[in-house]
Amino acid sequence: MKRDFGIPVTFGACAGFVHDGGGTTGILLLPAWGFEEFTIRRGWAGLAAMLADAGYCCLRFDWPGAGDSLGDAGSGVSLADWTAAVEAAADFLRSRHGVSRIVLAGHGVGALLAPHLAAGLKADAVVTMAPQGEGRAGLRELEAWSKLIASFLRLPPESSEDRIHVAGHAISKKLAEEIAALRIAATKQPALPVLAVLRAGTLGAVEWPKRLAEAGFSVTVADYAGYDGFLAHTMASVPPLADFAHVRDWLTASVPPGDRRQPAGQPTAIEPLHGPGFSETPQLFGEEGRLFGILCRPEGQPSRGVYVLVNSGDNYHVGWARMHVDFARQLAARGFSSFRIDTAGIGDSEATSGPLFYDPAQVRDVLTAVGHVAGMGLGPVLVSGRCSGGYASFQAAAGDPRIAGMVAVNPARLALAPGETFEQVMSGGTSSLADYRKRALSPRLLKDILTGRVPVASIAAKGARMVKTQLAVRFPALFGMVTGGNAVARTARAQADAIRTRGAAAYLVYADNDGGLDDLARLFGRREPGTHDHAIVRLVPDAEHNMTAPHARQAILSAMIDAAETVAARHSGAVPLDPAA
Repeated sequence: MKRDFGIPVTFGACAGFVHDGGGTTGILLLPAWGFEEFTIRRGWAGLAAMLADAGYCCLRFDWPGAGDSLGDAGSGVSLADWTAAVEAAADFLRSRHGVSRIVLAGHGVGALLAPHLAAGLKADAVVTMAPQGEGRAGLRELEAWSKLIASFLRLPPESSEDRIHVAGHAISKKLAEEIAALRIAATKQPALPVLAVLRAGTLGAVEWPKRLAEAGFSVTVADYAGYDGFLAHTMASVPPLADFAHVRDWLTASVPPGDRRQPAGQPTAIEPLHGPGFSETPQLFGEEGRLFGILCRPEGQPSRGVYVLVNSGDNYHVGWARMHVDFARQLAARGFSSFRIDTAGIGDSEATSGPLFYDPAQVRDVLTAVGHVAGMGLGPVLVSGRCSGGYASFQAAAGDPRIAGMVAVNPARLALAPGETFEQVMSGGTSSLADYRKRALSPRLLKDILTGRVPVASIAAKGARMVKTQLAVRFPALFGMVTGGNAVARTARAQADAIRTRGAAAYLVYADNDGGLDDLARLFGRREPGTHDHAIVRLVPDAEHNMTAPHARQAILSAMIDAAETVAARHSGAVPLDPAA
């Protein structure tokens, strides 16, 4: 089977994907970490696919304590664990895929580590793309990146004596300091060819090649022209295809892919990863294995139910701040399985030509996942997701009687008007009217307008959308006659009634300033959280749309546990819990 996004594998404590082009040269793609990896993951898979098309056998994987691998980089994971993972990855390609040469290619922290590991692995070449800075400079970069992302996303401050946090991803200061202690120029390395793909005009573009050369490498430098688009945190990541093509061309000239006389055999069954109280197995599902997910099961006890965890926006299946991984493993401790998935065009699932979210196609992918787990004997099925994943969860639960429970978090919409697009859904932002009013009167915004940092036109446009939304909330009948909103409200109420009538558990969880609350008011009237009759509605204070803060993530998990316990009790015939308690 050939997939652009690879065939899932496990080795040691790690999860990954093999992109096998049939060559005798294997390429280990050492990933970035945390929010950087989260941003570029799909594009990084695109590099693996490009190299496989050129004949190389590539393995991309998650560091221990990150992505789908076991552990937590915030505690208990060391640089020795990461080094052992790279060694295990090389052994995997040699033993399972018959490669005879190894190339190390890394991005970010992976690019920093790659040359240090080359000699021990008897590598034949190294590619470093935008390596993290050495020494204290690297730590300062990490901390600056943390503040930049937090400022842009309006995240609450998250401080810790023993961790560094970047948009909810945590790395222990011990591990960060172990990485910072590395000095390539102080080592003696074999005269291997190294391609350094670096951002022009940066200090690293000057210093890094010098240090590699001092260590003994034969260095070629290339400009990383597409870096800014690839690492964009203000918009969708754009893979730097021209830079990837340069890497491919340099590799084919330096270490050709070779050709196996005997192709690799059929993939063997994927071994589960075993953690404390759970096991996880990567799985392909859907037509021709086009979709991907990780099935997490409890160990040592039967499964009492199973969640399908749905993407939010283009966040891949681990979830924002790796929350879906944390949820899955904590649910397993309570006896519940989960299947965290990528719908088409997101993460490690195959591409789609249509819209990725707030679209019927994504709902169909969710239902495909429901069908995949429904026959496994894992108990009743529930669905959960945030934002677009919340919309897809609500729509799936409304239309499929196999779904016994639903937890939707900060859905911007529960139902759409015919032809309404994702751009229209998100045009008003993700904050509620109350929050926008508060910010509109803030001295900081006034200063930004007076200094030109915020254009008056953008404020006026957002104000017009606020007025429109306010009219819809205050005068739903009048506004519905003009815009067709009454039809959307009737649809959403009918769907909520369908969920309630068949006895499915329905939870809606919102940050208390989230824009989805305005949609809820348009559809069901403005009410206090405890007075809704179509669902249990919970508000989380001091949280933003992504629910990054630990207390916000815990609030989501608590709702998921309550819904699952309610469903399990009904399924077993026991008296159900009082979810409002």
